[in-house]
Amino acid sequence: MEYKEIENILNRYLEGESTLDEESMLKEYFSRTGLPTEQRELQEMFRYFNEAEKQAAPPFDLSAELNRVIENEWKKETRNCFRHVLYWAGGAAAVLILAIGIYQYQHKPEHIVRDTFKDPKLAYLETKHALLLISRTMNRNSAHLKYLSKIDESFNHLKKVAEIEKVVNSVKK
Repeated sequence: MEYKEIENILNRYLEGESTLDEESMLKEYFSRTGLPTEQRELQEMFRYFNEAEKQAAPPFDLSAELNRVIENEWKKETRNCFRHVLYWAGGAAAVLILAIGIYQYQHKPEHIVRDTFKDPKLAYLETKHALLLISRTMNRNSAHLKYLSKIDESFNHLKKVAEIEKVVNSVKK
């Protein structure tokens, strides 16, 4: 090939107007050895392009990537939409619980203590009878507690024995 023809093809290549056949001619030309010194930089560039072509580019599916981005954005938008609904529902539930509580508090039945006896003397005698019954029951059940004092005395004796044991142990050492 003639030097002028290569220059024309190279200029069209650098302008982006060359065909695939012309590009393959340039690759073939610059893969040779013994080129002029002004074309050595271009030779390095074409060598780099050949090596880059041989390396496998990672697969990139634009439609899959766009679908993934769209789904992520939709999930974010949906999540935010439901978040607002939950906030409103939570607020409405809190107001409803407060309203029910206030209503229940205001309308609770009052416990009024009413006399069951018309005659005060009869009420006094009935109260006296109930208190005597309670007193007898407590006295009967507390009679068994008198034995606790004997248990306390035996614990005091054990404390004295423990003190004697300490003295004996200190003498042995």
